[in-house]
Amino acid sequence: MAPDSQSIDGLVNQITTTNNLEALAHTLRTPGGSGKDVREFLLASPLSSGQDPLSVLDSRNNTLGVLYILSARLNLLYSTSNSGIQIPPWPAVVQFCESFHPEQARLAPDRMVMLAKVLLRFASDQGHPKLAIPLLTSLATRLPNTLSALTPIHPLLLLTALQTKHTTPQIISLLIDHPIDDVYTFSSTYPDLILTPTDNILYHYLGGIILTKAMHYTTAIDYFEAALTSPVAIGSPPTGLQLEALKKLRLVQCIALGGPQPLPKYTSQVLTRIFKNTPYFNLINAFPGSPSHSKDRGEGSRLKQLIAKDRDLYESECSLGLVERLAKEAPKWIIKRLTETYVTLGLAEIGKYVGIDNQVQTRALVLSMIESKTIVATISDLDIVTFHDAPGNADISPEDMRVLLGALPADAEFQKVTIPALLEIVQMQSNHLSRLDMDIGANKDFISKAIKMGGGSGIMGAAGPGFGPGGSFPDEDDFPSTPGAYGLEREDTIMFT
Repeated sequence: MAPDSQSIDGLVNQITTTNNLEALAHTLRTPGGSGKDVREFLLASPLSSGQDPLSVLDSRNNTLGVLYILSARLNLLYSTSNSGIQIPPWPAVVQFCESFHPEQARLAPDRMVMLAKVLLRFASDQGHPKLAIPLLTSLATRLPNTLSALTPIHPLLLLTALQTKHTTPQIISLLIDHPIDDVYTFSSTYPDLILTPTDNILYHYLGGIILTKAMHYTTAIDYFEAALTSPVAIGSPPTGLQLEALKKLRLVQCIALGGPQPLPKYTSQVLTRIFKNTPYFNLINAFPGSPSHSKDRGEGSRLKQLIAKDRDLYESECSLGLVERLAKEAPKWIIKRLTETYVTLGLAEIGKYVGIDNQVQTRALVLSMIESKTIVATISDLDIVTFHDAPGNADISPEDMRVLLGALPADAEFQKVTIPALLEIVQMQSNHLSRLDMDIGANKDFISKAIKMGGGSGIMGAAGPGFGPGGSFPDEDDFPSTPGAYGLEREDTIMFT
């Protein structure tokens, strides 16, 4: 007898007894003679006993069946006015999203996307829209084979995070640690789910926004550049979203790097021309000011004037917060540029450059930059700021360590050491060798042996320097090769670990 697929009892029986998941997926996907709408209502109905099918199915072992039932119920709940749909329990939805079997779910990717699209609304009905975020995170990260594969759920996840103003550490980790390098491939059975260039642009644009809010500026720049240079359909012009990505990119570059940087090679020239006709172009070119010339003093106020002039535009384009952050960072970049021109400068003078009349505020700003290591400077009792060069770094190879320390640490590898620290190490070794040379020169046994090897002609006999037999230098193996051989203790290697 053929399996009964025209009743919910028959479908549940197949779900719990089948050994052929692909055949089950075909059965659940195929509406048969009843039609698609009837099949959806069938999947959303209770068992003939009145029992909820979800109560007899296991989210992990019966992922495919639970997925079809959950997605059918939630989709009908929000797409029809039928009040007879049995609302799935919230715990059942959470349990499924956290424990579904990925391989079974990949047999019905369209139902995963259908479920994802209604999760925010369903979470809102529970009174907490942000409850959808961990569920969407689980769907987006567990459905594809790798964490770096883009699915239609990814943009939904980021959009939900922005709409609910709730970004989790898991989302930040996903964006930073797993940049997109692949796309989830859908079979021809699901033509409506095939990812488009717009999906890629949207994901990277939203990712850039989230990373900017979290002040991960370097990675945010990468995401905006990816959105900006993403290929579009052949013969199609750049999208409006790419223009928005360019605006955000320029603002973040100013905040993080002090000014606009060269654009990626494949940036559309159409976008750059359009951008030059927007207020953003004048804004970034006024940032942060030009402190090298006295005639440009107070240019920070010009920046504020430009912001005030187009404030309504920035607010309508959801850029006002970023623009205000730009204005807040401008004084810091002006001071940083001052370090390239001046060695000393009074706090009052710095205040004139950055447009701050209150000397207490100027001092607080400079001190905050010193504490954050943005600049290296000191402030005297006379309110004179002295700028210092930041210490450089040097790469120390394992072989350099051996030469400097007389031994090679077991875990030696290339390390970065500040130049002053390196010079101090060299000076210490030089002093140590000088003392060693004096000790050897005062040793009677050494003098006697040197005279004998020199043929009785003295320490500096005709045979040569006198450091080895026949006046030759000793082989490299004759030098000490163990820790402490030159009087150095293990603590001397701590700075390299």
